[in-house]
Amino acid sequence: MDPAASPGALADAIGAAVLADPAVLRLDGGAFGAVATALPGRRVVGVRVGAPGDPIEVSVVLALGTTVPAAAARVRGAVRALAGPVPVDVHVSDVDVP
Repeated sequence: MDPAASPGALADAIGAAVLADPAVLRLDGGAFGAVATALPGRRVVGVRVGAPGDPIEVSVVLALGTTVPAAAARVRGAVRALAGPVPVDVHVSDVDVP
């Protein structure tokens, strides 16, 4: 994806790519739903895309038994495959039974 794409298109693509990882059960807004990209008429919860060059933040719930560092590395890789070489903050808000 073109890193200059609209924040909404990028947030949607990132959300789909992150959810494709079998260890990721769902995206999560974090405390107070703060991890989200606000768009006209909707929000992409669990993915925060700001201005170009700003870190991209992703908050996830992982499957119980997942190795957290490995899952976070895969999430970062998925984000960078779409957004380019940007800083990516991965927050694991919870673990759950699949």
